[in-house]
Amino acid sequence: MPWWFWVLLWTALLVGGAVALVLVGYWLVRKALRALRDVGESLAGVTMGSALALSEPTDDGGDPAQAANAPAPGSAVFADPETVRRAYRRGKSERREARRLRRVARRAARGQAQSLRDLGLI
Repeated sequence: MPWWFWVLLWTALLVGGAVALVLVGYWLVRKALRALRDVGESLAGVTMGSALALSEPTDDGGDPAQAANAPAPGSAVFADPETVRRAYRRGKSERREARRLRRVARRAARGQAQSLRDLGLI
């Protein structure tokens, strides 16, 4: 084989390797920036949540709304099963409705399309 073939071959291999390294580096930088952005959003949520808890202390150190509605420990053991079941279902529906309202508000703030089910149209 002529000598110029080897020069061409090694040039092509080096250029191809450099292009591959640049593409992998670009991909890694984008992944790292996305991860850092997610960590920042998570930390912002954690710090906001802890700030709310610190700004409204209660006697037992918990959330004021939960402290007023919290049953005494062990009270469900001796309670009527049907009463406990109704309370569980009521709490479940309240949590589901609260999630729906947060989802609608979040999507409205981001300018995203709303689900018809979330808006109560279905």
